[in-house]
Amino acid sequence: MGITLYAGVLAGLAGGLVSGIMLQLMWVLTPLSLLLGLPPRPSTGWIPHILLSLVFGVAFAFFAAAFLPQRSSAVAGGLVTGLIAWVLGPLTLVPLWIGLPPQFTLASRWLKVLAAYLVYGLVLGEVFHAFRERIPERRRA
Repeated sequence: MGITLYAGVLAGLAGGLVSGIMLQLMWVLTPLSLLLGLPPRPSTGWIPHILLSLVFGVAFAFFAAAFLPQRSSAVAGGLVTGLIAWVLGPLTLVPLWIGLPPQFTLASRWLKVLAAYLVYGLVLGEVFHAFRERIPERRRA
């Protein structure tokens, strides 16, 4: 269990860093600081982004460890995780948190952000699988 947790944290962090750079270039991280009650700034937007990346990474790791043993399935699972995170995050929970309605009808405006979330999922699946492959079988149990 410890190895799976560590793999999820590592994969979530890697995916969060790559997608965070993309999101910062789109100025999407700036309003995330409102989730913490802070003034909108890119630097404080990184805090909730990385925390959520870690949460999704750990959740993915426990699911992937049990059901996604192959590289292709881990990557596909990561992409699905990125899609779920996009729907839950910028389309649903973040708008609700800051007092706006869900953004489902405006989803087409969030397609660039979807790309960043899919990159998150791709990196998540790849890093998780690569990390799991490097651990001897006897230590995985």
